[in-house]
This record gives sequence, C-alpha cells and structure tokens, in this order.
Amino acid sequence: MRDVLRSGDKLDLAFYESLASVEDRWTGSRGTVPWNFYQRPELTGEYVVEADGTISLPLLGRFPVRGLPPADVEAIILPSYENLVGRKGFVNIVKIEHQPIYITGPVRNPGSFRYVDGMTVLHAVAQAGGMAAKSIEPWQSVEISRQIERLKAGLADVKRLASRTEVLRAKRDSVQIASIGTPVLGPDPDAQRLLDDETWQRQLVTTSKDAQSSAYAKSVANAQADLDLRQARVGNYDATIRVRQDRLASIEKLAKNKLVTSIELTRAQSELTESEDRKQQAVIDVESAKQRLAAAKQDVERDRIERKIEIEKSAADAERGLSTALKTTESDLEIFQSMVSSNDSAGVEFEIVRPGPNGVIVEPATEETVLQPGDLIKVH
Repeated sequence: MRDVLRSGDKLDLAFYESLASVEDRWTGSRGTVPWNFYQRPELTGEYVVEADGTISLPLLGRFPVRGLPPADVEAIILPSYENLVGRKGFVNIVKIEHQPIYITGPVRNPGSFRYVDGMTVLHAVAQAGGMAAKSIEPWQSVEISRQIERLKAGLADVKRLASRTEVLRAKRDSVQIASIGTPVLGPDPDAQRLLDDETWQRQLVTTSKDAQSSAYAKSVANAQADLDLRQARVGNYDATIRVRQDRLASIEKLAKNKLVTSIELTRAQSELTESEDRKQQAVIDVESAKQRLAAAKQDVERDRIERKIEIEKSAADAERGLSTALKTTESDLEIFQSMVSSNDSAGVEFEIVRPGPNGVIVEPATEETVLQPGDLIKVH
C-alpha cells in the first residue's frame, strides 16, 4: 500500500484557526487585523498511529486512520477541531515518517534502517552491510563495546522518561505520585531521586502558570468591584433625581402663585437636568464595566483551557517518548545479542516478525520478500 497510514507511523500535524477582523472589546470599533490563520501550538506536534490504527489527540479524541491517505485523515479531524475552537480552521499533515525496518543476526551492521516503499529482504541485508564474517574482527569488538555504552545510555533515558511520565500523569489526573507507583523504574535506588527531579522541574512550570492564572483572577475581581461601584452610583443618582423632581414640582407650584422668581425655577430645572445627564453617563459607564468584566472572565476561561491542553499534550509527549525509548532499548539489546552470537553465515535463512492488528506475525521469508514498515528481519 502506498500513500496510506500504518500503525507506528509518526505524523507531524499542524492545526490552524481563522482570525477575522478583531472588534475592540471596549469601544465596539473595528480593528484593522485582516482575515488570517493562526497556528495553535498547543495542539500542533507529532502524533503516532497506535497499534489499533488510531491516533489520540488531546481534547479531540481518537480517530481511526490506518489505511487512509493523508487528505482523508485531515478531513476527519477537521470537524472536531472546528467544534473545539468554535471557528473555521484547517489541519495539515506536514510530514509522515514510517516505522523503520530492523535486521538482526549475522550481518555486518545489524540495527534499524529507514523504510522505502518496495523494499525487500535483500535490500535490508545490503543496507546492513551484507553477511558478517565467521570470526569477530577487531572492529567488531569495538562495535560491541559501543553497543554496550548505547545500552547503558538507553536505560538511563528509559528511567528519566518513566519518571517524567509518572509526574505528568499525576498532574493530569490530579492524583499523588505515590499512588501510581514505579512499574517501569521498579526498585531502582535512583527512582526516587529521578521522581524528585522531575517533580521539581514540573513545579517550576506550575508556579509560573499559577502566577498568570492569579493575575487573570485578580483582573476579574477588580472588574467586578468596578462594576459594583458604578452600579451603586447609578442608584445614588436615582435618589438625587427623585429629590430634585419633588423640589422642582414644589417650586413650580410656588411660581404659579408668584411666590418665587423665575430664576429659582430655572435653577431647579437646571439641577434636575444635570442629575439626569450624570445618571445617563453613569449608565454608560456601567455597560462599559460589564464588558470589561466579561472580557476578564473570558481570559480566565481561556487560561483554564490552555492549561488543560498543555498538561494533556505534555503527558502524551512523555508517554510517546517513553514508548520510543523502550523500543529503542529493546532493539539495541537484540543487536547486542546478535553481535555476540555465532557468526556462521552458512545456510542463511530469513524470518520476518511483523506487528499486526491482532498481534505479532512470524513468517519465513526469502530475499525477494517485500517488507512493510516496522518489520523485524531475523537472519539465521
């Protein structure tokens, strides 16, 4: 199959949303920002087609993509994404990286190699440098030593990524790290130190975000206090207007009986008009204060959503990193085992270990057998 997705493929997905001309939230006037598209970095990133043929996107859910061309994948993700952001957007698959093929056994350079469509077992053997000599040469001894160092480094990466994954899972699920345990790290004496280090690193991020969230919450409190004050002023003006209306009515009666001058009547009318004007301005100020309060609450909600997306994406990235490190270490271990095993190249046989939707398939192969991404070729 060409130009379709398979389990294990890595996708670089980019998410964009459309931005229309921005309306000034205070004055209601239109801005000059043109229609444009803005990339959403909290969703944009690398995603892996899992064994069940789906990809998992934070806040969007799982999507079955195995066997689909890239354009169809973009099309099935787009409606959920537009529903999430509440506006038009588009999704772009920037790059697709297929799983490499692996080769172990008596070849010169066992390991992983980039998959190319139409690749056969013979191509893989050629990329691995051909069949190995019967005796271990000095350079092979050097390679074995290097492989041991790679294994040590790989194990250190696994421990570090396992600690990071547990810390982020705990933060995402709002549980204590101790309740998760250390299934990957096991009884390793460095486990607690690694967990403490990753917890401290995450706390730095959390402290920064908490300060920002606190600033948004303070803005809401200030906007609410300002609104309450301006609404109280409107009530005070209502009371003043009633008093001046009563006073004007009394003066008008006295004026009819020629008991007050027209100057006093004009002054009373002017005072009432002034109070009514001030009340009207106060009502306008109240509406502006309501708009500021609504905008501040929107900032708080946006901050909450962005923090949720960030922790979910960070946890997903850590889980993918741990899974990759485990696979790499397992591959390095098999390579090491093949390096120290017999180098006899007589009567070469090939066997393919192929992951499938229902489990691993092991089948014999020939030099002409066409490979698929993720195949492990065992040379006997």
